[in-house]
Amino acid sequence: MNFGIIGLGNIANKFAKTLNEMNETLYAVASRDINKAKEFATTYNAKKYYGSYKELFNDPSVDVVYISTPNNMHYINAKDALYSGKHVICEKPFTTNPDEAKELYEIAKKCNLFIMEALWIEFLPMYKKLKELLKANYIGKIEEISVSYGFDTNPKRKIRKFDSNLAGGALLDIGIYNLGLLDMLTDSEVKEFTSSYKLNVYNTDEYSKINLVYKNGIKATSITSIGEDIKRKVFIKGTNGEIYIPDFQHAEKFIVKSDKEEEYNFPFEINGFEYQIKELIECIKEKKNESITYPASRSIRLMKLLYDIRMSWNMKFLFEE
Repeated sequence: MNFGIIGLGNIANKFAKTLNEMNETLYAVASRDINKAKEFATTYNAKKYYGSYKELFNDPSVDVVYISTPNNMHYINAKDALYSGKHVICEKPFTTNPDEAKELYEIAKKCNLFIMEALWIEFLPMYKKLKELLKANYIGKIEEISVSYGFDTNPKRKIRKFDSNLAGGALLDIGIYNLGLLDMLTDSEVKEFTSSYKLNVYNTDEYSKINLVYKNGIKATSITSIGEDIKRKVFIKGTNGEIYIPDFQHAEKFIVKSDKEEEYNFPFEINGFEYQIKELIECIKEKKNESITYPASRSIRLMKLLYDIRMSWNMKFLFEE
């Protein structure tokens, strides 16, 4: 299967490196800067490089496109790729609103192609075991979940992270991991939420604390920040015990405390990205339009929640005005 990559930033480097270590074919890469494309292709042994996304989409040898362009471009890039006959794996956030997300899944189905949001934590082996234990009521009925994630960065990168024209802000950048994890663990729609938050001069969020109540009765709290280092930790409280995940994003272990303390370990084969790539390849081989592990319904549900939270803050991006 021949992979193409558009948008050659930090996350694309990790994806390309993972393809190389899996012995999958990185066939072509594209950037609006042809020199950057050439350098990237040389580094990761891509057969071709292009100075425009359209050229890559029109290459008949490309089977699937990984989209890691800025957030505001995901929808149009994915749409163009699908209409060019390419399968798609698109970085999170999938789009900036649920209507666009729904449309992309519908186009993929109509074109008999596969599309998936690259929310990579969804595919980690550790979570398969964790979900099995929760389903079996290993710690009793889940009552509360808390999740947090924050980091600081240099001023130049922070400006780009907060850029409203690029659909920036902490919520869509890393808060999506928090809320995506909660969606995975609760497997329920949100009944109601309240929040405290801080917007910056770009009218995008740099901090939020969101309290959620799910329709199945589980209560949850999500804390997200760009500008403050906060550990990526999770606490799950049940009626008969607790589960602690010391790093829910690079999730290789969790600890259960009930009648006794148990530690479960699931070390990555490479870096964690390999599991979403395996899911992608398997689904395409089976001629599926969407992932079984992370289906369209959950991706759209997550996008709706993110959109509803943004609107409650009156956090419209400049291109939405």
